Amino acid sequence: MSSAEDPAPSAAPSAIGGELKPESRATVAETPKIARIAPSQANSLANLASGAATTFLIGGVAAVVLALFPLRLADRQWQLGVLANLVSNGSWILIGLVLLHLASMLEPSNRALSQRLMLWRRLAALAAVGFLLIPPLQVTITWLGVDASRNERERLISNSETQLQSYRDALMGSTNLNDLKERLGAIPGAPPLPERASQLPYAEVRERLLLQLEQAESRFRQRLETLPPPANTLELGRQTARGAIASLMLALGFASGAQGLFGQASLLESLNLPNRSAIRPISKPRSRARRRPLQLKIPRQWQFWTNRFWRKKKRSSRRRIRESR
Repeated sequence: MSSAEDPAPSAAPSAIGGELKPESRATVAETPKIARIAPSQANSLANLASGAATTFLIGGVAAVVLALFPLRLADRQWQLGVLANLVSNGSWILIGLVLLHLASMLEPSNRALSQRLMLWRRLAALAAVGFLLIPPLQVTITWLGVDASRNERERLISNSETQLQSYRDALMGSTNLNDLKERLGAIPGAPPLPERASQLPYAEVRERLLLQLEQAESRFRQRLETLPPPANTLELGRQTARGAIASLMLALGFASGAQGLFGQASLLESLNLPNRSAIRPISKPRSRARRRPLQLKIPRQWQFWTNRFWRKKKRSSRRRIRESR
């Protein structure tokens, strides 16, 4: 009897509403498997990154320092070479800084590694400022050197041509040996007279000096050919632009890894002026009071229309009755 009254377990779903629909069955989502690094592997990777960072940092700094010697502070070529060396070796120092960051992330409990990273982050802030100053320095030194070399070439040509022309005028304008001596003595750097010039005829002495003048002119033309040609402005501008772009990229890289100001994580974040909430708390703007309309206030003594002598007096009722009669 009890078995007939109790419904079968398999019949309950059909009595309630039939079999469950496929879309109503709960599907268990499979959790993705996350690969985790074991502590021993993290320590080994941190040691590897720290060693590589030390190699890149020390090697880059050593290459920059060795390029300074021998010191020639007044030489423009030495100055340009030092700036180019800074740009070329700055990438190695930046790679070392990135590897040092990676090592500190893999092993955050290593206090010595954290202190080393903090030291290099402070130095990276100075490097970022220095790489920002390289493009204007490079442009200034380059174009000053080009201007100086052009002026030196023009000065050399002008002085040589002037001296040769003065020498020729002295030879062609002199009439005797004494006059020739006086004219040549007034010219700086003029060749001396040949030996026993006083015993030779003046025409022969003059011919010898003209031959020396022709030889000096030929040497001057050969010297002009050996002079370096003027700098190509277009190619020089391309090289300067490439160096400036590389310097700016290195400055951004060092600023992103340098120690930040005002509590920011990096120097690049602290220089982001629109997001400087850590510098000064943002205060709510005060609600502006409703402005009253502009009113022209006239002093009372100037309001002549309020004077009783100017106002038209109202007639009383008795006066009106009297006037009507």
